[in-house]
Amino acid sequence: MVDDGGFARGVRYFDGDDRAQYQTCDLVVLSGGAVETARLLLNSKSHLFPAGAGNRFDWVGRNLQGHAYSGAWGEFADETFDDVGSGATVAISDYSHGNAGLRGGAVLCNEFIRPPYLFTGVRPPGSARWGKEHKDYQRRFFKRTVTVQGPVQEMPMFEARVQADPSVRDHWGIPVARLSGHRHPHDLEIGRFISAQAERWLREAGALRTWRSVPGPGLSGGQHQAGTCRMGDDPRTSVANKFGQVHDIDNLFISDASLHVTNGGFNPVLTIMALGFWVGSYIGTAFKAGRIK
Repeated sequence: MVDDGGFARGVRYFDGDDRAQYQTCDLVVLSGGAVETARLLLNSKSHLFPAGAGNRFDWVGRNLQGHAYSGAWGEFADETFDDVGSGATVAISDYSHGNAGLRGGAVLCNEFIRPPYLFTGVRPPGSARWGKEHKDYQRRFFKRTVTVQGPVQEMPMFEARVQADPSVRDHWGIPVARLSGHRHPHDLEIGRFISAQAERWLREAGALRTWRSVPGPGLSGGQHQAGTCRMGDDPRTSVANKFGQVHDIDNLFISDASLHVTNGGFNPVLTIMALGFWVGSYIGTAFKAGRIK
């Protein structure tokens, strides 16, 4: 809730019994992720912000990014299954930057542990997707396949965006998020390069057969969503300043991946955590000093 003076004075929400509630506050911090933070701002319309809170220059919801995952699969004669821990255990940064003729790249890692159900979607091109052949492959190669892949850094696209849907509403009558747009063609070039390096790695490791996995042109944002409320110095080209403070609303802050100008070629969780400390530290210092009204 933003008053006519341009200050956030509280939040409206529905409680567990679907009753509308209003909570006043001195300061609001949004950390709902790139999709839901943008949706909340777009649905927070007022006299000063008819297009949504902080959206005077139409930047809220823009530049939605994720990661154009690219890599390769390899089949091995011996068991390669590594069930120690849940995450990737081997990684290289050789192709994160400095790739000739390309802008950006990705870290390359082995994959997370795959339960059997997830492995049913892992098949070489042309393989059977059901029946005895499909099941035989599952039995033979579940513990004899390795994937190497990486989160290709996506180029921000102004038309890749989150909007408040004009016709579809949720249980409480609030417009839902609508995603639209596409990846930049250069992301696909980088993806093909990264997948080739992953395949080369697997072949050098002794894979009997390999095949590549490359992204398509469709919009990202399902995982590692970022970029819809980018930080910057100019209110005409960004939503918040370098401390996550919304340019036009002094006591409204954002602290999640929607601040990212670029998502980089790595999983973004550590950057998100760093932003939490960065924004929180600034709020604590500035609020005590009276610099936030």
